[in-house]
Amino acid sequence: MKSPTALSTVFTTTALSLLAALLLAAAPPAQAQEGCAAIEVQNVRAKQGQLMVAAFGSADSYRKKPLTQMRLPAGDGATMRFQLCGLGTSTEVALTLFQDLDSDGRMGTNLVGMPTEPWGSSGSPGTFGPSWETGRVKLDGSVIVVRMSS
Repeated sequence: MKSPTALSTVFTTTALSLLAALLLAAAPPAQAQEGCAAIEVQNVRAKQGQLMVAAFGSADSYRKKPLTQMRLPAGDGATMRFQLCGLGTSTEVALTLFQDLDSDGRMGTNLVGMPTEPWGSSGSPGTFGPSWETGRVKLDGSVIVVRMSS
């Protein structure tokens, strides 16, 4: 038979474990707590320039004032994964990306304004490029996947 002290320790440990499990179950997703999202970018040109990322939190701020921006060197492979933080308490965002192949800090375009560097958007950017409506995605803890143009 266990001593009263041993039984008290077992009871306390069990109660603390149960309390921790309940608190974790009631907590909002880590993404909402931290203001971060997991991003996967596909079709990146390996080791060429930098990946430029901007996240927008509303239709009014889209392409004007990002919640956060990020610049990353292009990785070794065609797929890059990273955390994008600084999203605050937003419940949805629209991401715009381009791969700055010449590292000049601007998206290259031709004479008629068409991009000459790979670009991408969250959501479904459509034929005429991204907009808030086509690019917005819910921040629900899922990985946001963006496929860069060729």
